[in-house]
Amino acid sequence: AAEKATQYNESYETVPADPAAALSSATAAMNELQTTTSLESSHTLAAARAALRSDLDQEYFKDLDTLNASQLRVRVVQLATEMADRTKWEAVRLKEFLAMKEKEVGEKYLEILQKQRLEFESLLAQKLREQEDTITRQANAALQAKEESIQSLLQATSAAREKETEEILSSETKRITSEVQFEYQQQLQNEMAAMKEKYMKELEEHANVMKGLQEKLGVLESRLEVSRNYESGSKRAHKISAAALALANKLEVGETAAVEIAALKGAAGDEGVIASAVKMIPKSADAGVPTVTDLQAAFDKTYAIGRQAAMVPEGRSGLEGQLLGMIFAKLSVPPSPDSVPTSEEEGNVADGILSLARKYVQLGDLEKAVDQLNKLKGQAAYVVQDWKVQASDRISTERALKVIKLECALLNKDLVNSGS
Repeated sequence: AAEKATQYNESYETVPADPAAALSSATAAMNELQTTTSLESSHTLAAARAALRSDLDQEYFKDLDTLNASQLRVRVVQLATEMADRTKWEAVRLKEFLAMKEKEVGEKYLEILQKQRLEFESLLAQKLREQEDTITRQANAALQAKEESIQSLLQATSAAREKETEEILSSETKRITSEVQFEYQQQLQNEMAAMKEKYMKELEEHANVMKGLQEKLGVLESRLEVSRNYESGSKRAHKISAAALALANKLEVGETAAVEIAALKGAAGDEGVIASAVKMIPKSADAGVPTVTDLQAAFDKTYAIGRQAAMVPEGRSGLEGQLLGMIFAKLSVPPSPDSVPTSEEEGNVADGILSLARKYVQLGDLEKAVDQLNKLKGQAAYVVQDWKVQASDRISTERALKVIKLECALLNKDLVNSGS
């Protein structure tokens, strides 16, 4: 029965079956194992009883015909004593034998149940993953089709309205233009005839005066334009600098900066270097980007989990593989960042990458640390993904702040030069 249960387990590992059928087969194997064990115990007890009877026949019953009455009484007493002793001994042996068999059956039963539980959990997890993947694909396909239909409808509606509006506008423009031109031409011709003669004389008189006034007006306009440009430029530069300073203070300490980003966008406008730099700031800045110190503290936990994932044997991503990864990570010594293995023959490459990334994180060089983590594959890459996203957001934020501060400095410098 034990061999049949083992054969059942091996066949179940190679060919996936229905859970109900697998449970029925396992129950049948258990019943057969118990029946076989009971039969083996019965056969063993029968053999022991036959051996006992044979010993008694040879020792106490072989020469009964030659004994007298007193010898028969002695023989009966000896036989009773021997039977009592043997009965006690056989009872002890039977108890030990049954206990041993019960323990053996229990161990085999527990072993088979443990294998069945692990196999059912693996099969259930596989079915859930397949169902989740199928549902996800169907939902994505439906959303994509819906989005495409909405986009096509919006484009068609927009094109039709735009064409209709252009045709109406063109028609009204032509009609109004023709009417206005005709009306003003008539009026202009009538008035020009009367005014031309009148103003010709006055024009000659004021020509000389206007020439002098135009020269003075040109000088005053140039001075006024310089003054207006300086004043508007000064206000804009101070507004941008104040908004940039408030944004930098928020982002450098990892606080929420949604209000400051909106203020800087309003001050800088939609074009220019500062507007482009603001677009470089990640969306997570609205809720706060972790600082370098926060990322350094969080990387210690990420590093430990990454080492455990890197130590998981290839092809064994289940619970057993995870446990082996945790054990190997605790027993092994991390490689030195100065001697990182470059191949599996020299050592665990992923472990070396994590050690080198840890060195860069401790030095505050997040860009090099992220470059190293990008080399990871498999489970190790998956467990460090969240930290890598936060580090990338901090890198983008720092770059944007550098560009904004430099542009503010140049803006103030140009303002000072124009004022002087």
